[in-house]
Amino acid sequence: MKSNHSDILVLGSGMGGMSVAALLARQGLNVRVLEGDHLPGGSSSTYYRKGYWFETGATTLIGFDEGQPLHRLEQMLETRLPRQEISPSMQIILDGKPLIRYKDRTKWVNEASRFFGNPEGQRKFWETAFEVSELVWKSSAKNTYFPPRSLWEWSQLALNNNPLDVPMLRYGLMSVTDVMEKFGVNTPSFKKFADEQLMITAQAPSDHTPFLFGAAGLTYPNYSNFYVPGGLLQMVRSIQHKLEGDGGELLCKKKVTSIEKEPTDYVVRTKDGEVYTAPTLISNIPVWNMADLVDDSMQAWFQSYARRYKHAWGAFTMGVAVEDTFPDDFILHHQLHADQIIPNTVSESLFVSLSARGDTKRAPEGQRVLNISTHVDPEWWFSLGDEYDERKKQTEIFILDFLNDKLTGFDREKVIVAFSGTPVTWQNWIFRKNGRVGGIPQSMKRSLLDWTPAQTPFQNMYLVGDTVFPGQGIPGVTLSGINAYFRVMKYSFSKQVQAEPA
Repeated sequence: MKSNHSDILVLGSGMGGMSVAALLARQGLNVRVLEGDHLPGGSSSTYYRKGYWFETGATTLIGFDEGQPLHRLEQMLETRLPRQEISPSMQIILDGKPLIRYKDRTKWVNEASRFFGNPEGQRKFWETAFEVSELVWKSSAKNTYFPPRSLWEWSQLALNNNPLDVPMLRYGLMSVTDVMEKFGVNTPSFKKFADEQLMITAQAPSDHTPFLFGAAGLTYPNYSNFYVPGGLLQMVRSIQHKLEGDGGELLCKKKVTSIEKEPTDYVVRTKDGEVYTAPTLISNIPVWNMADLVDDSMQAWFQSYARRYKHAWGAFTMGVAVEDTFPDDFILHHQLHADQIIPNTVSESLFVSLSARGDTKRAPEGQRVLNISTHVDPEWWFSLGDEYDERKKQTEIFILDFLNDKLTGFDREKVIVAFSGTPVTWQNWIFRKNGRVGGIPQSMKRSLLDWTPAQTPFQNMYLVGDTVFPGQGIPGVTLSGINAYFRVMKYSFSKQVQAEPA
């Protein structure tokens, strides 16, 4: 019989869990990943429905530029993840007019100046944002033990960082709105633009988001953006291949129902009655879910974090398959601003991602797949009772009419398949408690040091994912996996590995 004991158990196969699992397997450790769904990837995956492959949500993909998390992951695994660069990265329809997010920074500043006016203010704002963003990415690569939890980790901060960068930390105390006001660009139009961009990347508007984080959130279209042929699942599968090639294992349909701490091992039970054990445990499960899974010895700690971060957003999502009536070289990502709050949501915009023309792994030739997302209050959707189906249909109809009006080339009469999901769907589908997705919103009240750390107070138990530093987004959760890897190797296996590949 095959043993259910391993060196390391990883709970959840999102990009955080898969990254740390593959890195640890490469060190020769016996790693097993348990995933509750029938496919890996969590919130960064692709699923099959009615003859088409849809992304879990509308999303962009960055992080492959020099020093960024996915670039580092590729180096550390000695592989290349499947992708194709796209440019421009996205189009925004704001006040009925198009605004193109160009990768070229000069071209983008000119475009922002044309659209919003005040060229000198725009130039200074974006130059500052680029400078801070570069520092954030550079620092994230060097500070693998952040947030620090010991004197040794604090010493690493002092050794690994340039004292000349310290003045940049003031942007952790200034909101994006503060910096907009400093450069005179805080007009209603620019604020609307910044708020909706930051809701995608920071899960918070400009007055709630520290500029230290918001700079990276606003400038992400000015880095290399990518599309994965066949969907994001193909990228996850590529990491799975590396994991299994190094002796690791991924088991799907293994929904975790309890986690117990014994003197030498963690004992994990799954819905199908299986029991798995390991001395080291890494959870890719959101902190909100963990308090309901762990035993009494760990429950109070996770309850404390769940209460601290009790506010988070949910998403109303749609998958739509249509005949391809879009213009040639049509941009794949679109943020469409409405002149009202979209019914039954908390948002005035939709984010839309299209499959690439010719990607026949996702849709037949001559057809395209669209994923649409917008923010909602998750708890509200659970309170609807008998109104649920009616409200859901109301939002679907509005979105399809809105796309017909705002998205160039979209013809509602050419829709082949259309369906929607709410926070209720997300809870049932990928087991996010109350359907909360996107991680913990940014807040001016929370310092960088107040993020949930990768390392818990419980021996050999670690966390990754969007409710752990540095937060949401594929680069963010991948970085959480990389950071956890260094901590696991040092603290659980007494082997300090180098931060960068030779």
